[in-house]
Amino acid sequence: MSLLIKITVVSAVLLLFTACASSPVTKPARTASQEQVYIVNAGDTLSSIGRRYGVNSERLQSMNQIADPRTLAVGQRLIIPDGSMSPASAFIWPLAKLDVTSEFGSRNNRHKGIDLRAPKGSAIRASADGVVSFVGWQNGYGRVVILKHADNIQTFYAHNEKNWVKKGQRVTQGQVIASVGRSGNATGYHVHFEFVKGRQPLNPRHYVSM
Repeated sequence: MSLLIKITVVSAVLLLFTACASSPVTKPARTASQEQVYIVNAGDTLSSIGRRYGVNSERLQSMNQIADPRTLAVGQRLIIPDGSMSPASAFIWPLAKLDVTSEFGSRNNRHKGIDLRAPKGSAIRASADGVVSFVGWQNGYGRVVILKHADNIQTFYAHNEKNWVKKGQRVTQGQVIASVGRSGNATGYHVHFEFVKGRQPLNPRHYVSM
């Protein structure tokens, strides 16, 4: 190889090395505001959207400068305030197979969760990352596990056969925390699943992915 070719090759390598060293990996830009945008669907109301994100409907109305909440239009873009709950995809059902035997609000609106039937001993999974805030027995509910999540949200898992976690333990979404039983006042093997924000029970179907 001639001296001229050698010099050319070395120069090209040095140029490539310099370009790589001076060009950092590009990271996704972070916007100043972490507010979410929601696109209005048919049948939506400010109240239903507010329940989905755990935010007061009056706050939604004020933030989006809506004079009359009855005038929502399909396709309209709404700003969801910073600090509101993530949409449904942030949570999962506690059982691998969804077999609902009693919906939220049934029994004359006294049922504060959803009952999910499953064979005895089936794995009950954490609906989202969180910390175990209670493990033990509650009258009527039998063996119970309660998880505390971000945004002042808690999920309840009741009538368990066995609880596999301890108070204060950190768990990850999908981790097995208990097994299906019929402890407490239960007529069949199932898990009673509640979704609570603050002290307000909410319909899990509005927050849990299908």
